[in-house]
Amino acid sequence: MTHHDPHSEAADAVHEGRPVDAQYVRGARPGKRMLVLLIVSAGAAAILLLGMWFVSNGGFASQNPNTGAQAVDAAAFDNSGPPAAGTAPNVNQPAN
Repeated sequence: MTHHDPHSEAADAVHEGRPVDAQYVRGARPGKRMLVLLIVSAGAAAILLLGMWFVSNGGFASQNPNTGAQAVDAAAFDNSGPPAAGTAPNVNQPAN
C-alpha cells in the first residue's frame, strides 16, 4: 500500500526506523517571513512600551509631593552626632 501524503510518508519512515526526509518534517516553507514578523513585532512592542512610559512618566512624578525638595529633607540628617538634649522635636509624641 503506497501513501502519498506527507504525514503518511513521515509515519512510514518512523515505523521502519529510517530517517525522515526534511521535506516531510519541515514546519513551514523556507524563507525570512518569520524573522521579519519577529523583528516587526518586537519593534512595535518596544515603541508601544516607550510610548506608554512617556505618557505616564509625568503622572508618576506628580505623585511625589517632595519632587525637587529632597536636598532640603536630607539637610536634617547632615549633622554628624546626635542632637543636644531638648533641641530635637519629639516625633513620637503620644496623642492626648
